[in-house]
Amino acid sequence: MNEPLSLPSILFVISMQFAFFLMIKKFNFQRFFSYYESIQKIHSGQILRVGGLLYFIGLLITYIFFVEKGVAYLNSVILCSSILFLLTFTEDVKHILSAKIRLLILLSVSLIFITTNDLPEIRIFNIKINSSNIILYQGLFVLALITLMNGFNFIDGLNGLSSFNFVVTLLSIYLVAYWNADKEIVNLTLTLILLSIVFAVINFPFGLIFLGDSGSYLYAFLSGAFTIILFEKNPELPSTLAILILAYPATEVIFSFFRKILNKKSPLKPDVNHFHHLVLKKLGNKNLKNNNLASILMFPIWLSPLFLVIFSYHYKLSNLTLYLGYFIFYSSSYYILKKSIMKV
Repeated sequence: MNEPLSLPSILFVISMQFAFFLMIKKFNFQRFFSYYESIQKIHSGQILRVGGLLYFIGLLITYIFFVEKGVAYLNSVILCSSILFLLTFTEDVKHILSAKIRLLILLSVSLIFITTNDLPEIRIFNIKINSSNIILYQGLFVLALITLMNGFNFIDGLNGLSSFNFVVTLLSIYLVAYWNADKEIVNLTLTLILLSIVFAVINFPFGLIFLGDSGSYLYAFLSGAFTIILFEKNPELPSTLAILILAYPATEVIFSFFRKILNKKSPLKPDVNHFHHLVLKKLGNKNLKNNNLASILMFPIWLSPLFLVIFSYHYKLSNLTLYLGYFIFYSSSYYILKKSIMKV
């Protein structure tokens, strides 16, 4: 994709997404959805979780009508996105997928993508991991994608929060690609950002639809896939820069894992003690106004990775040091917030 989408093309895709949303509302698709109840649910009432459907429709229309089909990695991205969406959308409609089945889906999609694409060499300090140790090499990428998809799913809950994080991640990829004159990735990431507009506007601040598991997994897969593609196409980039691009969802998984273990709870079971849950608890009532406000107040968490990428690239700061600073900021903010809630 050497040229950006034209304005008429963008408007056509966006209008199709919006038309599908109106059709869903008009024909009362709610009746086909099972009642959703979860320990992590922080909204009142039943609202359609079809944000992933709107995004996938936009992605598919763009691929079919406006993208060259000869790009191997892009064909792989669409194939994996389709499998991931179609299988996980079942959870948004009927809520019948167990945690093990969802993990199997994420594992399968990750394996398909990793084994059908060229991968960048992993370089950390003097350690190099490449295809000479294929099991470890591919295994690390699979683990990273699964971790990322779980991370995006963890942070989904507040209106706009997943969209904000997704756009910030893509902006980071966009900037790195732009600095390295990678026109193809620049145009692709810009397209992915534009495709998120319809859902983002309907979801925030109106809360008319939610992203759903299929949407959060799709956002995460696209973020991870294009991060991998960016580093493969630009092998001079340091591997540790990826942790800054994906800092928020990665930190959410790492921090939550150890938080639950320290609290003698299973790290595999969901809870309502993630960062965004605490922000909403601090605000009080779980109404639409506070839900939107909580997403805005969390901007230091979801926006700062973009600035870390900029600092790293322009000031040649250590990526691991920058990430350590982010992790300390995240964890200290979490415990300060939690302590303030306990005092009330």
